[in-house]
Amino acid sequence: MKLTRIASAVATAAIAPAVLLATPAFAAEASAVATVGKPAAPTAPDQDPMADGQQQGKPTEGPQAAKDRAAIQAILADPASGPGVREAAEKALKGTAEDMRKFLDVEWAKQQLADDRVLVAQITEAGGPAVRKAGDAAMAIGTREALTEFLKNGQHVARFEDDKAELERMLNGAGKAVTEAVNKLLGSGTREEVREFVQNGQHKARAEDDRSALLGMLKDAGPGLKEGIVKLLEKNPTPAELRTFMTTTQHQLRDDDNAVLISAMVKGAGPELKKAALAALKGTPADRTEFLKNGQHVARAKDKATGDKNGKDAKDGGEDGDKSGGKGSTAKSASDTGSGTGSHDADKATPPGSSGPLASTGANAQLAVAAGAGAAALGAGSGLLYAGRRRRTAAKG
Repeated sequence: MKLTRIASAVATAAIAPAVLLATPAFAAEASAVATVGKPAAPTAPDQDPMADGQQQGKPTEGPQAAKDRAAIQAILADPASGPGVREAAEKALKGTAEDMRKFLDVEWAKQQLADDRVLVAQITEAGGPAVRKAGDAAMAIGTREALTEFLKNGQHVARFEDDKAELERMLNGAGKAVTEAVNKLLGSGTREEVREFVQNGQHKARAEDDRSALLGMLKDAGPGLKEGIVKLLEKNPTPAELRTFMTTTQHQLRDDDNAVLISAMVKGAGPELKKAALAALKGTPADRTEFLKNGQHVARAKDKATGDKNGKDAKDGGEDGDKSGGKGSTAKSASDTGSGTGSHDADKATPPGSSGPLASTGANAQLAVAAGAGAAALGAGSGLLYAGRRRRTAAKG
């Protein structure tokens, strides 16, 4: 029994230090396990220094200031707000609650009136007769109510009137597509439909008419104009390009063709035709068109009349020469009639054996020269014959 108690005491004494050394570590591990298994205690959220109107030391906005700020922000978001209103609103938002309240009570209406006046003036300046009349009337009244009424309703009513007048003007010289569309709108078109056609639809309809007109020109076009039309249509032109060709380019190309045609007439032309053609080439496109249409025919007629007269005069001169050679006393000299130059010299050089003076113009002058030469040759021949007879007589004696 004593040995057993002694062994137990020894074992207890040996284990005790190990137990005492291990206890703190166990306690720390247990504490760590407990800490990991539990969620962290909640902490208070960070406070926004700008919340509740606290802006860098400024006092918190009250309910009314918050409402004013929201109202001003809504004004800024409205597309209808003009530049003056926007500038004043942004300035108020950067200010105090009193500044925002002052904007809503005073500045807003003041700036809106100024913006409306500017807008009405711009619309009036760009509008047609009816719009200008209505805009001027609103500006003359000058109140915010009058300007607002014009901007909301008056301008649209007046523009509808101007648009219908524009439709009627489009009918002048219009092609098939434009004519049909305009007549339909004038009969039953709404304000919106008419406005859309004036702004956009007319260009599409006119492009159809322009394309048809260009195709029709090809038949009688000159080489330059024809080439221009073909090149344009091959590239699938826009309505604006078609309109430009119809209003400007075609006339330039047509004038170029006219100039080439007139230049070709000058070579070999009579004096009147040549004179008129050169004048047309130096003139305007309208001058060249008029020359080809009428002027060339007038000039050709003058050249023909002058040519016929010259031919008749030559024929009459020949007949007078015949009469002069035959009767002698019936023909008048050129100096008597005033036709020709050098007639007095011709009168003085009267050929031998003639019964009277010959005319110095035309075939008669040539005849006089030939007659003189013949007489001289005859005299020389007679002298030679006489000399030959004298030599033969002397030889016989």
